[in-house]
Amino acid sequence: MDISTLTSAAVETLQERESTGRVVTSITAEPVTDESGWISYGPTALITHHDGKTQNLTIRDTALSAALEEHANDEAELGSVPTVVIQVPLPTIAPNNRVRCEQHTGVHVETVACRWPHNELPDGPEPQVGHPLRVTD
Repeated sequence: MDISTLTSAAVETLQERESTGRVVTSITAEPVTDESGWISYGPTALITHHDGKTQNLTIRDTALSAALEEHANDEAELGSVPTVVIQVPLPTIAPNNRVRCEQHTGVHVETVACRWPHNELPDGPEPQVGHPLRVTD
């Protein structure tokens, strides 16, 4: 299976969750073996945030779960089902995207320095960096 399929499924699964405003950089799925010897991926994965902190992610009945099952079938045909680490791409910076963050004063054009979510709440129509439409967990 192509890694882009897993990445797309991971991004879709993250966007279906309520945002905490913390950017996810990767998702790790460990293989599990049931009592009959069938190897697949479990109902949870481990997400890693940009600050290095980790958290469990329930993936049961998600696009990621379906993609991992297909991946497990492909890998089993080759003889093993390895741990999968899916790198989640950073959100792109839209040209002239105006945001608020605690790194800079007031409303400003988003830069690479503003990419990580901050705690300041927006008081206008501009999104806070880490806005729910971004790839956050």
